[in-house]
Amino acid sequence: DNKAYKCTLCADRVSVGQEPACVKTCPTGAISFGSKAEMKDLAATRIEELKSRGHDGAGLYDPQGVGGTHVMYVLTHADKPEMYHRLPKDPHISPFVRGWKEWLKPVGALGFIATLAGAFAHYVGVGPNTVDIPDPEAEPAKQPEEKETVAASDTAQDEHPAGRE
Repeated sequence: DNKAYKCTLCADRVSVGQEPACVKTCPTGAISFGSKAEMKDLAATRIEELKSRGHDGAGLYDPQGVGGTHVMYVLTHADKPEMYHRLPKDPHISPFVRGWKEWLKPVGALGFIATLAGAFAHYVGVGPNTVDIPDPEAEPAKQPEEKETVAASDTAQDEHPAGRE
């Protein structure tokens, strides 16, 4: 269908114990898949191999400023990650996002719970709203007779001397 789709890490394959397709078909073996502990062990082995070949700056790119990543990179120049497809050197979470996650989100949850508690208390204390539906077979209620009223403006003109002219 000639459409590009976002990678889902082949959830259908992983759920039955297989590797994602990209890992299986990678001709150079550069992509690995497994648990975080397995990947860190594999990265440590690869880093030692690179250092033994003269790449003293080799290291693992898994920045802690954002709580780690789901993808780890073994870099030959780990001290200069910006060289590799613009990886940020020291990524961090925006103060707005941190405020949302640490302060505003819990306050919103408390507000939601308080609203539910208030609605429940109102339901228990007052009860649900009811609408009286008249019975169509019952006799219509008699309406009170309308009394004739004289407008205040008419009587005020009669009593005022200027109104008699």
